[in-house]
Amino acid sequence: MIRSIVLTFLVLLLGGCTGLRPVTEDWDARRNILLQLDGWSLAGRVAVRTVDGEGGQASLNWQQASELSELQLAGPLGSGRVELSIGPDSVHFRDASGERSLEYQGPDATEQFMTEQLGWYLPVGSARYWVLGVLDPAVPGERYFDQDGRLQSLTQRGWNIGIERFMSYGGQEMPAKLVMQNPRLRLKLAVGEWEFD
Repeated sequence: MIRSIVLTFLVLLLGGCTGLRPVTEDWDARRNILLQLDGWSLAGRVAVRTVDGEGGQASLNWQQASELSELQLAGPLGSGRVELSIGPDSVHFRDASGERSLEYQGPDATEQFMTEQLGWYLPVGSARYWVLGVLDPAVPGERYFDQDGRLQSLTQRGWNIGIERFMSYGGQEMPAKLVMQNPRLRLKLAVGEWEFD
């Protein structure tokens, strides 16, 4: 009898404690620190799948300097290495051999380039924040946390950004695995390395 009472008490105690784990990360302070960065880079792998079932995988090196995004992809959709320079009003694309080069200008340059050349569009201007695990400060959005107070996902611009795993770098919890998706596109990013300037 006493044994069953003690066991019941322990089960209730332990069950009650699981939902009361302390939140060790101040997500607002983290966001403010990351928004102050002048530059960062990541290395990893990306996989893209469209609603039509088309897609591919590539290794990715992304360097961000202020508003300029420099992306190097190796093996995208079965091809060789390509480089993209994306600014607020311009996109420059080149392949590794230098034989193919494209330039787009104007406020819709990124959308125009991606739609025409890839058949899909990712808002890189916002995604540069999403990969850090923060919302684009220029656009309304929502953050969602799990029962332990850890950042779980972001929603913004019709996209859901799920953060499945974190890694520690520079005193911050940085996304190590993300899934960015909307009704037409699913993009998985596995980050192996972060670096802050």
